Amino acid sequence: MADLLTHYASARLASAGLRSRDSAAFVVLGTFLPDLVSKGLYWVMQAPSDFDDPAHSIAGLALLCYLASLFTPETGRPAAFGAFYAGALLHVFVDLFKDNLGTGSARLLLPFSTWSLEFGWIDPENVVLLIPFALLALGLARFIERRRRPSA
Repeated sequence: MADLLTHYASARLASAGLRSRDSAAFVVLGTFLPDLVSKGLYWVMQAPSDFDDPAHSIAGLALLCYLASLFTPETGRPAAFGAFYAGALLHVFVDLFKDNLGTGSARLLLPFSTWSLEFGWIDPENVVLLIPFALLALGLARFIERRRRPSA
C-alpha cells in the first residue's frame, strides 16, 4: 500500500476544488476506507488475505461506500456515496503504482474475475521518497482551497 500521507495528499488535492467541505471530507474518508476495511479484516479479525481483496475491487468498494453513506444524513446520502466512492477509487488508483511483488495491488473485477493489476513503479519499502511529492500536493491543495472557498 502507498503510505497514509500519500493517500491523504492525493485525496486533499483531488477534493480541493469542491465547494462543499462535507464532500471534500467524505472524499478523504473514502480514500482511507479500503485500507481500514482490508487491514481490519486481516490484522484484527485474522482473516486470510483473500477476504480483504473485495476492499480493493470496484464492486466491493461500491458496497463499502454505500454502507458508509448510511451513516450520513438521509438527504445527503447520494452525494456522500459519490464522494466516498470517488475517494475509494482514488485510493485504489494510487495503490496501482506500487510494486506488490507481481501479485497485483488490486483485484478490480472481483467477484467476476480474480485478475489483478499493478504497475510496479514504487517500491513500498521506499515510500519515504514520496514525502516531498505529498507535501507539494498538500500545499497545492491548500492554495486551491483558499482561492475557491471563502473563509468561514
